[in-house]
Amino acid sequence: MRWQLVYLLRDFVVAPHTFMKPKSRETAVPLEVGATVPALPARAPGRSAVVAFLRHVGCPFAEATVRQMAALAAAQPAIDFLAVTHSREAPSRSWCDAFGGAARVELVADPDRAHYAAWGVGLSDRKHFAGSDSLAALTRLLDEGIHNRWASGNRWQAAATFAVDPAGVLRWRHFPRHAGERIAQPARVARGDGAFSVDFRLVA
Repeated sequence: MRWQLVYLLRDFVVAPHTFMKPKSRETAVPLEVGATVPALPARAPGRSAVVAFLRHVGCPFAEATVRQMAALAAAQPAIDFLAVTHSREAPSRSWCDAFGGAARVELVADPDRAHYAAWGVGLSDRKHFAGSDSLAALTRLLDEGIHNRWASGNRWQAAATFAVDPAGVLRWRHFPRHAGERIAQPARVARGDGAFSVDFRLVA
């Protein structure tokens, strides 16, 4: 935890804007399973996809999510994996490159948070990302070599993950209870007949 705090203090000095809560924008009601999902760049029609909206570039929880998605993408070539950031493309890619790259995960830059809003992913509160559950998860990530990196965006943005079938219908969703809760290996994924079934376990 000591080193995570050092990284946070560094960001407070060099990127204080990331700690400022941004102006809220009109956000859709969270999507329900069975709904048709909004349009999203890079989501190919006719293919199953897992779409993760990340907290912010530099966030250790976001890094853990991208790393996990890259592993899943390698194991599940029939499924597309998309990671949405609210930073511009250049800092998003530089951040991913710092921990080995996104591999087959497609990065989608959404600096205006328009896609976040359309998919019902809004802002969180301080307890969500600085509460005891999140801080405990932060410590566990440090043991895996994952830590706060140079930050871009804002720390108030919530995350969410969605599984979408080839017809663009939402089949699974996850809105974390706290910032440190993320997806793990799925128990079930796409079937060969083109249907889509998913059941992810969670890492608290």
